[in-house]
Amino acid sequence: FDVHRMLYDWLIEKLEIFQSNQYEFARLNLTYTVMSKRKLLQLVEEGYVSGWDDPRMPTICGLRRRGYTPESIRVFAERVGVAKRDNVIDLSLLEFCLREDLNKSAQRRMAVLNPLKVVITNYPE
Repeated sequence: FDVHRMLYDWLIEKLEIFQSNQYEFARLNLTYTVMSKRKLLQLVEEGYVSGWDDPRMPTICGLRRRGYTPESIRVFAERVGVAKRDNVIDLSLLEFCLREDLNKSAQRRMAVLNPLKVVITNYPE
């Protein structure tokens, strides 16, 4: 916490131990998504979801079970960046990063499941 930085620095100096680099950053909020750990824990404990890796959960393991690739999550994190103020990021950006990654690697196939025979009678030969 940034407000306690001076106290932390003073304590480290007096203890004469290695001072590590610390970075304060804001939490990541997504639109239409509950991100509070306390509320997510309540969903798990009350059995609304099967666990932290349930595909409906906004956790890394939940996203991976939903089909999000590690690369798409990494690109999303790079685009959002690190901020000191709380921001609400649109969920469509996360979905865009996934589509962008899958477009590079997913093989596309098309099929006609119920074909209809069409006879053209007025086409000049």
